[in-house]
Amino acid sequence: MTQPRPPRHRNPPAEPAEYREVRRIASRVAREVDPRGQAAVLLAGSWVRGDAHQGSDIDLWVVGKRGRPRVLERAGRLVCVKFSTVASERAEMRNPGRLDGAVPGWRQARILHDPRGVAARLKAQARRFRWKSVRGARDLYVADQLAAWAEEVAKLLRALETGERETASVQRNLLANHMAFLRVLPLERLGDTENGFWERAGRWAGPSFRSLQRAALGTDGASWEESCEAALRLYALTARANLGVLRGEKRRIVAMACRRAGYPIEGAARR
Repeated sequence: MTQPRPPRHRNPPAEPAEYREVRRIASRVAREVDPRGQAAVLLAGSWVRGDAHQGSDIDLWVVGKRGRPRVLERAGRLVCVKFSTVASERAEMRNPGRLDGAVPGWRQARILHDPRGVAARLKAQARRFRWKSVRGARDLYVADQLAAWAEEVAKLLRALETGERETASVQRNLLANHMAFLRVLPLERLGDTENGFWERAGRWAGPSFRSLQRAALGTDGASWEESCEAALRLYALTARANLGVLRGEKRRIVAMACRRAGYPIEGAARR
């Protein structure tokens, strides 16, 4: 039986009227999740940046009130509500694993309600952010992550050896996904959103990285075997680019993973 062809445009760019509608929905939900009006509430994400599509979710941040994240449906739209404290938001802007979204997110967010001025102060902190304040923590984070991902290299090698194609495919994609973050972080770029991030990461990191990333993700026509091999090479390329922050046991772990994968990094020039 022939399957019906999906519609051509399933999530087109939002129209100006939809931006106005989303602001009204956000204001209503802000009153709903904080009826006493004591917390700061912000609209964040694509509906603030101006690159929303019709199916884009509405991101609301509630700062100063504890609660579990909520996913709501309002007027046919998905509303994702995040609750946090001032302390946790400040910490995210210093955390190398989180600042990529936190700093640009705060810079762009639209304040809907701010009775104590905490949102305004957090926005000011985001505008003052400079990379020199996190370089030490960033280098330690990158080294820790590369050492931790050595385990995933081993899992991919095992799956290739045993012929477990689905498992190998998952491991391949995981490596291709995370190496983009670890390669871009030392370049001191703030991506502000995952939308289009991997395309931007490829451009920022240069042609060698981009070529391997495309092959690992299967977007350039590479065979399954070639895509798995590209993911292993992508790990080695990212490790080589960060040799300067790899020391002691972490360096030995990463070097061992690259050697077992067939792409040794020993002897590569430090950067």
